[in-house]
Amino acid sequence: MKDKLKVAWICHFSNKDIRKKLPLSKMKLLNSIKSLLGKEIKPNYYDFAPWVTNLIKEFEKFEDIELHIIAPFKGLTCLSYEFVMNGIYYHFFKFDLPLLHTTLPNKFYWRGSPRFLHNRYFVNRFLNRIKPDIVNLIGTENPYYSIITLDIKNIPVYVSVQTVYTNPDRRKYNDSCQQLNWEVELKIHKKEKYYGCSGRMHRDLILNNNPNAIIFKMFFTLEKPKQVKELPKIFDFVFFAAKVTKTKGIEDVIDALAIVKKEKSNVKLNVVGSCFAEYKSFLINKIKKLKLEENIIFNDYFPIHSDMHQHIVQSNFAVLPVKLDIISGSVVEAILLDLPLVTYKTTGTPYLNKDGESVLLAEIGDIDMLANQMLKLINSPSMAKNLSKNAKIFVEREFDNTTSAKCLVDNYRAVIEHYHNNTPIPEGQLFNINEFPLY
Repeated sequence: MKDKLKVAWICHFSNKDIRKKLPLSKMKLLNSIKSLLGKEIKPNYYDFAPWVTNLIKEFEKFEDIELHIIAPFKGLTCLSYEFVMNGIYYHFFKFDLPLLHTTLPNKFYWRGSPRFLHNRYFVNRFLNRIKPDIVNLIGTENPYYSIITLDIKNIPVYVSVQTVYTNPDRRKYNDSCQQLNWEVELKIHKKEKYYGCSGRMHRDLILNNNPNAIIFKMFFTLEKPKQVKELPKIFDFVFFAAKVTKTKGIEDVIDALAIVKKEKSNVKLNVVGSCFAEYKSFLINKIKKLKLEENIIFNDYFPIHSDMHQHIVQSNFAVLPVKLDIISGSVVEAILLDLPLVTYKTTGTPYLNKDGESVLLAEIGDIDMLANQMLKLINSPSMAKNLSKNAKIFVEREFDNTTSAKCLVDNYRAVIEHYHNNTPIPEGQLFNINEFPLY
């Protein structure tokens, strides 16, 4: 193995620095068509997957790593575009080609035709040229790029687990579960051997799909909010997510707010995030039935992530009852923005109270308990302030970005040695269920 480790990430992400470098179309026609069809319209380009951006910042510091990032990007005016920035090699490809996009229904694919041939062509071309020591797939749940790992042979693949799409609970909470996403992820899980997980639930689900998988301990780097201005508090609670969905708990928040309103008639909730038009219409009807029209305000997704941070600090508290995450990024961001927090008791969130109460928890689906915890924050300002203080100290200590990035590199080296030489993996790098009990 060479002294300088050559690593290739396969992922998707966007940030303003990357967008400045890329030749991008305006996509006005596409948004016009979506508008006519009554579909969701987002800004032309926007930040997403901030944990990838944060990890890049850490890898820019490593002199012994040659990092190549292979990623699809919607709206490129050319088929592929490559550049180097701050020592990182970027390889972007256009995935939204006419007639080849993921939205085509199954009947338009001839029998036996593999999916996403154009994406697979670009990525395989990049990999053949880069010749990496290891490939890191970030996100099996996005088939339009994750499927590419099914083509990789003779290179170790490390899978960073953002979520597990093949979670049986997904069908319980989410009627729009996509069969293609499910099938592709399951194939990847059965093929690949090495995984990085940050929580017990994901570890157990991976092993259920592949009992021979080797699970490493891994934490994603956090989006640490930049300095925000102090603004007047005009909302009691904020709920925020990249996409407002049932699995993020928005319907439960609305039901809980109806209970809170009986005691606090002027309670205000700010809902921030992208929302499909049909689903938003459903939520608005629900709000009208519960007579909450004066209590809930919607704000769309913010193209720049830091702008969202500046907006949500206008709330006193956060209510984020996510159902399928371990510890969601939004929960951590709320903590770092000094917002006292109510969330659901997942397999990860009790870990935040390991050293003393930092967040208020409710059992998943227990609307009365969720409402009671919200009222507790409103009625006990000193307790809420202490929770916020405890939570921030805990998160800043436990989830250090530089430490997480260095551990990831150690995992890469262990995988390479195990893959080629069957060298035992150090116990300290493996996922230890005693450190992450199933709450």
